[in-house]
Amino acid sequence: MPLSEITALTRSKDILIGEKESILDEWVSEALCATILERHEIDIVFFKNKYARSVFDYFMGVVSGTMTIGECPVIGELIEYLKNKELRADELFALCTHFKRSVLNASYRLGINDQAMFNAISYLFDQNFAGVLKLYTDTIYQKEQEAINASKAKEYFLSNMSHEIRTPLNAILGFVSLLRDETTNPRYQQYLEIISNSGENLLHIINDILDFSKLRSGEFTVDPQPFNIHDEISHTMELFVPGANSKNITLTSFIDPSIPYELVADALRIKQIVGNFLSNAIKFSHNAGAIHVEARYDSGMLSLSVADEGIGIALSEQERIFDAFSQAQESTSKLQGGTGLGLSICKQLSYHMGGTIELQSSPSNGSIFTLKIPVAVNQECTLSKFDVSMYEGIRFALLAYDTSEQYKLESLWKYWEHFGFVVKQINTLDEEFDLLIFLESSIDDVLRMEIIERKIPSVAILDFLDDRYDTVSSIAPLTFPIYCTKLQHALGDVLGLNPPSTAGAAIMGRRGFVGRVLVAEDNFANQELIKIILERYGVSYEIASNGKEAFQKYRSDLFDLIFMDEQMPQMNGNEATANILVYEQETGRKHTPIVALTANVIKGSRERSIQNGYDAFLGKPIVLKEIEQLMERYLQLTTIVSTESIVPVAFKWGNIDMNHLKSALMLEEDQIEYLLEIYRQKMEHSLDELADAISAKHYTNIAFIAHSLKGSSANFRFDELSRLSWVIEESASEEDGEFDFNEAYMVLRSEFEKKFK
Repeated sequence: MPLSEITALTRSKDILIGEKESILDEWVSEALCATILERHEIDIVFFKNKYARSVFDYFMGVVSGTMTIGECPVIGELIEYLKNKELRADELFALCTHFKRSVLNASYRLGINDQAMFNAISYLFDQNFAGVLKLYTDTIYQKEQEAINASKAKEYFLSNMSHEIRTPLNAILGFVSLLRDETTNPRYQQYLEIISNSGENLLHIINDILDFSKLRSGEFTVDPQPFNIHDEISHTMELFVPGANSKNITLTSFIDPSIPYELVADALRIKQIVGNFLSNAIKFSHNAGAIHVEARYDSGMLSLSVADEGIGIALSEQERIFDAFSQAQESTSKLQGGTGLGLSICKQLSYHMGGTIELQSSPSNGSIFTLKIPVAVNQECTLSKFDVSMYEGIRFALLAYDTSEQYKLESLWKYWEHFGFVVKQINTLDEEFDLLIFLESSIDDVLRMEIIERKIPSVAILDFLDDRYDTVSSIAPLTFPIYCTKLQHALGDVLGLNPPSTAGAAIMGRRGFVGRVLVAEDNFANQELIKIILERYGVSYEIASNGKEAFQKYRSDLFDLIFMDEQMPQMNGNEATANILVYEQETGRKHTPIVALTANVIKGSRERSIQNGYDAFLGKPIVLKEIEQLMERYLQLTTIVSTESIVPVAFKWGNIDMNHLKSALMLEEDQIEYLLEIYRQKMEHSLDELADAISAKHYTNIAFIAHSLKGSSANFRFDELSRLSWVIEESASEEDGEFDFNEAYMVLRSEFEKKFK
């Protein structure tokens, strides 16, 4: 800048300093500047005193030669302050430009303006803004990096948390499954069924924890699948029977038998909402009360309601209870506990499914929560429901009961009327009938003994399940809640219509499936694991080691189901799936269901799999129960007769918990040892390949090999090996030059060698 221009500005410095207040007032009150400050909720007076004065002083310091141009510290403070207020670059430019304009306006107003003055002011501001813009860019980049790191930390935490909880739950559910096969006691069978359902429900809750963040971020998607509403709602109710029993609450229900047997919707979310309704109903009901669950269907709309006789909710609080962390009647809710998140999540879930939640309630008169959700009917379903023909000609009798307990039988009357049963009400046992139904709580000991001694075929309706009729063959117990399958089972038991129990026949026969499966998986250890599982269920299979081979096998043969690994060489799973779908469309070939196999179980993997054309999703590590459920959906069920026994083998790796693997994988020791040997050999080879890739700094190969190691290790529940592989994979995917791959590799190999020394 020419000396004459600097001299002009220096000479006018004192005049501008004298006009400091008017320059600042004009700056902050300018319409655009005021709008920017208001948008970011910054008080104008605060901005003027905290930042504007210092900016002016800095500018004058540059003119005096005491400050360096382009390094305004107060601008740095301002940017830091506005960093979390989403300050845009254009807004920063506007603030700086209008300060410059205010100084220029003052020079014209004071009569000290000339070309030299204009050039000097413009030069200083332009040079300063270049430094400000660099500072802004660096700050915003830092903010973005912090957000990315925070997101990674959250994802890592959620992944590990869910895995840590799922691992012991898999063992619990595995042993419960074994006990259910071995016990013949009906009461114990029911207890184990409740434990199993509760464990599965807890697994779903763990997944819901992960989904909550998706609801908040808008990433949540609905997963509609065919389901049986009669079974799903009845199973959900059974989970809450112990809680209802603890408060002597009677749980009644009516699931309209005319509802189509199989609907299409997101059954998991529907059960989650109904479960929340039931939990609240029990929590806020009085002792010895009643809760009624009802399910109806009309013209594509499923309606599920839960009615209680509890404390009720005032009209003024009915909207607020659907807000996060809010509860009605604060003083009462503190005694009852709870986070206040349940109904908020339910409302969001219903919205995502295209449904609504309705509430009818008033203080001291209880509440009725109703979920209304659109569903589709699976027209291809040919399964039968309640077979009424089995009971033709049977004369039913209902023994007189206390009228105060009429509510316990209202649902039963609805079922009887729907099925056309003629049920005669009697006062004594001397009247003619074929099957007696009586309310246990309305008869005395004398009448009970007469029914037992005369061996009258009867159904006893009990408030709670106990063993009082376990040794009485003529009486079948029926407990609340009562629904079609439970009613049919009780009637069939007492009339001798049910087939003999197969609970103790695990040695003679087990569940199996009929079908042909194509498995596309490049990892040999994973291939062997899936092969053993499929052989266990009697399923035939073909193995493909990459997507290209899988597509070729698909074109040359017919399969009932395809398991497709997403990451494979030559052609990945997504490409192979896309080719299969195109081939089906071009040839008119019937669609073969394709299940995605992936170790990436977080951050929308399920949603992405469905979007990529898969019909279902199976995460790694593979859980036997989940793969069984998939085969149950797509293959024909059968019974495998087997009397083979497996000879125990001596386990040679002392640092590996065989009992843990048996419960997690639900396989025999010789099968696990065989798989471990394959895994060990594969790991030795893959670790050598990983070392070469790290030495060559070939990030793509590093990520690919680490991903394979992660999945293989996860299958055997080697959590630390899987975690270390994941860290290497993520760092390689980001081509992180600062990450020490050599050190991570040494830790990974050391952890592996500990397992197999």
